[in-house]
Amino acid sequence: MMIVDTDRSLHQAVLDALEAEPRVEAGKVGVAVEGGVVTLSGTLGSFTEKWAAESAVKSVKGVRGIANELHVELAGMHVRDDADIAKTAVEVFRWSSGLPEGIQPEVRGGYVTLHGQVDWPYQREDAVDIVRRLYGVRGVYDDMTVKPYSVDPMELRRGIESRFQRLAAFDAKNVTIDVKDGGIVKLSGTVASLAEFDEAESAAYSVPGTSEVRNEIRISDEGW
Repeated sequence: MMIVDTDRSLHQAVLDALEAEPRVEAGKVGVAVEGGVVTLSGTLGSFTEKWAAESAVKSVKGVRGIANELHVELAGMHVRDDADIAKTAVEVFRWSSGLPEGIQPEVRGGYVTLHGQVDWPYQREDAVDIVRRLYGVRGVYDDMTVKPYSVDPMELRRGIESRFQRLAAFDAKNVTIDVKDGGIVKLSGTVASLAEFDEAESAAYSVPGTSEVRNEIRISDEGW
């Protein structure tokens, strides 16, 4: 009974979060909650809107997982052929500071897969973020790799700890950082929300020397 009641409260909290997100037409998003896992359904007009809806739900405390089953159905004015999307992505990459040459977009049916090698993990996020905002894109997949970089594990661990401390909305006291040779970072412990889960991973990736993040952080059971 406790879980049922909590799911009901969480359902309303998710609806409120979607209503407060100006980039999302909340009335078009169906929400179901079971055991703290939120399923989003419905049809939206852009991939940016789908991404914004998921981001809004991640910020809700108590959400333990998200099944994003939202579909993107582009309005006629936003439909573009694959070649046009690919050309636009290449051009935007060329003029974006901080991105290396060689990121290759492959587009099929409006779904973009990014190939190539980048120097730093944050460049993967930047490239994906650029593409998800382009008209005509229905989804983005990241197939990029990070160039190997030699770094002392202890130095990298200190860098990640320092980065965590600068995150105002992130409480890192319950997160453990373990760094292996080759820049492989393992995160474990607990956080309060999926938004913090993602923030911890992004912060670890933003530190030079990180080649891979194995995020084993759990969402806190507090309130369940």
